[in-house]
Amino acid sequence: MLVATIALTGCAPRSAVMRSGAPSDAAAARYDTIRPLATLSKGWNRIPGRLGTGCAHDSTFVFRVRPGLPDKVMIFLNGGGACWRAQECDPRGRPTYTMTSDSANDVSVRSGIFDVANPANPVRDFTMVFIPYCTGDVHLGTREVEYKSHHGKGATRTFAVRHGGAANVEAVLGWVYTNLRSPRVVFVTGVSAGAVPSPVIAAKVARHYPRARVVQLGDAAGGYHAPAVPNLLAGWGATEYLQDDAAFRSLDSADFSFERLYVASARAAPRVHFAQVNTAEDATQLYFLSLLGIKGTPLVNLLATDLAEVRDGVPWFRTYTAPGKVHTILRSNAMYSTTVDGVLFREWLDGLVNGKSVEDVGEKLLAAKR
Repeated sequence: MLVATIALTGCAPRSAVMRSGAPSDAAAARYDTIRPLATLSKGWNRIPGRLGTGCAHDSTFVFRVRPGLPDKVMIFLNGGGACWRAQECDPRGRPTYTMTSDSANDVSVRSGIFDVANPANPVRDFTMVFIPYCTGDVHLGTREVEYKSHHGKGATRTFAVRHGGAANVEAVLGWVYTNLRSPRVVFVTGVSAGAVPSPVIAAKVARHYPRARVVQLGDAAGGYHAPAVPNLLAGWGATEYLQDDAAFRSLDSADFSFERLYVASARAAPRVHFAQVNTAEDATQLYFLSLLGIKGTPLVNLLATDLAEVRDGVPWFRTYTAPGKVHTILRSNAMYSTTVDGVLFREWLDGLVNGKSVEDVGEKLLAAKR
């Protein structure tokens, strides 16, 4: 009953935002060559999304590319919350998700992994592809959903949210595949909500580029061990999108979890180096867990359970767990100073990206469950 209440109250599917899978028509193929990589200027370039892309409440979607070495590519999935009930989805209330692809997805802040002037940045010379997040569906939705918001004295208001993150991601991948034909290294990473789909996208990329070394890193989304997850994915239309891919077709839609996305992705693309970074008391993860009905359970307990499940299915999966409540590290200069068990995160990341052997860090935190 808890799952049904959390996932389904106050909403109804309205229409499909996209067919599962990437558009294959000639118009889409032509679009992906409108702004070829060779014509982009130095620094960040703004590229409009093709027909079928959009944000939660409009059809305006743009992504950004910073040219670098053509044989080294970073695909970055931004975060920005999520919503699945009227009270969190209503733009007139207190929405728990980002709704636009411009102002709330600012990539001009030159810190963390985007600090290309810092010689300690392991990806400073990579071609960087930044995928904004503005659909409230962990980048995987395919459905417009109608929600009913209840106000005082029995008043109600109906509004729609376009959970169309999958179309946006597919559009960006189409541009990448057209303009970057044979990279040697592809680093697929994401923060917060963007961390959730990162193993799925990494598996797609690895199958498209069979000769490339593909590395995946999810930042700050490892603790979402909640029975409501399968219904959330179904409500957004994410289950349909995932099961259109043979890699995820065998997964039971009633038993989907973010951990199983890693295991299925690894089976489909075993060459990918999968990894996660989390903090043991991440306040944002705890907040969203409370919205999912999980309260009073220490995050470190959930992290220990989830990471162990992934590791059971993906023995080469690596983790870096730090103390504290900070949410995400990759967009912060903390990535250059954070040290756990004598291991500097920046050096651990450098080893991961550059194909060196890295070990699990912060295991004592996970073992000290409360």
